[in-house]
Amino acid sequence: MRFATTRLTGPVPIVDVMSARLVQVEPGATVREAARRMTEEGVGSVAVCDGSRLTGIFTERDVLRLAAGGTDLDATTVGDEMTRALVTVSADADIVAAARIMGERRIRHLPVVEGENLLGMVGIRDVLGALAERLWRTRDEHTRETVHELLARRR
Repeated sequence: MRFATTRLTGPVPIVDVMSARLVQVEPGATVREAARRMTEEGVGSVAVCDGSRLTGIFTERDVLRLAAGGTDLDATTVGDEMTRALVTVSADADIVAAARIMGERRIRHLPVVEGENLLGMVGIRDVLGALAERLWRTRDEHTRETVHELLARRR
């Protein structure tokens, strides 16, 4: 995880805190394969890509939902179960704006894109860590409110 420490008074672009290490699968991968990749890589989501084009996202919540429903994880493909209606941000999106999107949409993983090309992924822990660092260093009231709202949300 990287913390944004160079731009403490102005907007901090999401690219400063995103992970460029991408874990991705093709739409034809099984749910079990995707779950195995997430476990091996220590991440909570995989980007579903057709070549370099982002087509969906598949998360640990999806795996839990399917497992709880008795779905055969070896016979079900990620392409059939992934989230297609993607919420994404561009690399220059402000970290506070991205945090608000994540809170409002109740998502934990946010793809960072340029057009249809995936640049990286940002997780809620990355965002909260960067916001906490920014808040500690600047005493920014807007950032404090955003962190408070994110932490106060109930499932």
